[in-house]
Amino acid sequence: MKKYKYEILVILFFVISRIPSLGHDNFTTDTWKWKSRSYDFGSGVFGLDFQKTLQKYHPGVTLMWIGATGVKIYNASYNITHKTDPPNDVVSTVFELDFVQKLLVVLVIGIGLAFVFYPIKKLFDIKNALITIGLVSFEPYYVALTRVFHLEGLLSIFMLASVVWLYWFMEEGSNKKLVISAVFAGLSVLTKTTALFLLPFTFLMLSLAYFTKGDTLEDVAVGATSNSKLLLSLKKVFSAFLLWSAVFSTVVFSLWPALWVNPKGVYEAVYRGIAVVGIEREHIQYYFGKLVDDPGPTFYPVVFLYKTSPWIFLGFFGTFLIIKKLSVKKRKLILFLLCYSLLYILMLSIPTKKLDRYIMPSLVSLTAVSSFFYIWIWEKLKLKSIYKFLLLTIPILATLLYIHPDYLSYYSPLAGGLRNGVKVLEPKWLIGEREIVKYFSHIQESNKYKKSSGVSIERLITEKKIKDVLIVGFQEKYYTQVWPFFREIGAWAVIEDITAQSQYAQYFVYPVWEDISTLETRFKLEYNGSIYIRGVEIYKVYRRL
Repeated sequence: MKKYKYEILVILFFVISRIPSLGHDNFTTDTWKWKSRSYDFGSGVFGLDFQKTLQKYHPGVTLMWIGATGVKIYNASYNITHKTDPPNDVVSTVFELDFVQKLLVVLVIGIGLAFVFYPIKKLFDIKNALITIGLVSFEPYYVALTRVFHLEGLLSIFMLASVVWLYWFMEEGSNKKLVISAVFAGLSVLTKTTALFLLPFTFLMLSLAYFTKGDTLEDVAVGATSNSKLLLSLKKVFSAFLLWSAVFSTVVFSLWPALWVNPKGVYEAVYRGIAVVGIEREHIQYYFGKLVDDPGPTFYPVVFLYKTSPWIFLGFFGTFLIIKKLSVKKRKLILFLLCYSLLYILMLSIPTKKLDRYIMPSLVSLTAVSSFFYIWIWEKLKLKSIYKFLLLTIPILATLLYIHPDYLSYYSPLAGGLRNGVKVLEPKWLIGEREIVKYFSHIQESNKYKKSSGVSIERLITEKKIKDVLIVGFQEKYYTQVWPFFREIGAWAVIEDITAQSQYAQYFVYPVWEDISTLETRFKLEYNGSIYIRGVEIYKVYRRL
């Protein structure tokens, strides 16, 4: 414990920093899918029906292990404290389970961060490692993606851990480092198939490492010729990659039970996800205010501009201004991380399916690159450490406190912030949950709507009590993310284009970047007001006449 005290502190600090509002901050469009998959995955594991552990082509296995474990922990703890199973018809159960599952996600990411911290500490020192991990941990967009029950937060840190341990192996040898790199690569691929990128990347980096090294004492002693040195390098590359691949394959096979019973079905599903869903299908989204099938090669540079914080943006370019002043050791790691980041972005740019969150593995790596600029500043400033610490942390913490807990709504002020950001990159997940609930809580109170709890909306309709309850229509993609918050205040969110329920809605909500209220032909709508996030109009609210 004493030997790894800093790593333990990294985990604890990361977890504690994520706890405020966790489980009561957001639900994504995919939350319910992954929760359902986790439940089926768990029933497949514990019921020995291993075929059921193939749920999605992504494949999301690490998330489903976490989700299934979260269900077990929550059910057991609830049973101990209440002497009964958790009720299915109480909204508090939804938030409590979400907290447990997200907390486990945060814990696993924290452990992954500790595995990134350790090699950086060994390569340089504790100060370098702390600044790097601190900047990665509190980058606003990464904070957002580590507080959702989804894949990118896990994927990003698993991949970064894999490449950092690979780099450490390339610098200092020891198969133990290569094994740990392979373990995290396996966890990465079990999380999402885009991590298959690590296979060619690892082979390429090992090849460069062995083929660019100078003659060793062993070579000189035996008088190795050019051909024999080439063969020796090839042998070392394939030997190292074979070990890495063996460990990688073992991890993937061991943790995905579907591979034990139906490997062919798993490979077909993964291939379909890559070749059909990722590359061939169209994926329409708003980009610079227009609906596009494929935002093209400019998409991820634009995401980097809009989603990175000013200090990371400054640090990234600042690193290149002072790079000649850095040690050779640091320059080599910077170049390595840049290769990893840029090659990964290049791979992401090939498929038509492009989403802002997909850039996160590259973004955390580029954040690590940016840290070298701040490490250099730290060393140059002639101030007490406490003052340097405050100069570095106050802007970061102030930003996080300002947007808490709606981190998904972050857009860089360098690119115009939230006001311009939503016009360029459509928020794919709901933002402003608290503002939405606050707006309609006021309407509920002022119009004296009754609060509905413990009864289904179908029953309210049958008993003709539906008009006494606040009903709000949302587009389907937003409904899936907002309905628990409405149930919590005794109101109902419904899907705006399903007439059976939306015909009872008194209000309809549309985002400013997709206000399709004019297409509504069933009811006459009148503008009622707008919902703002930090002073920026995000949603328009219409009242049904």
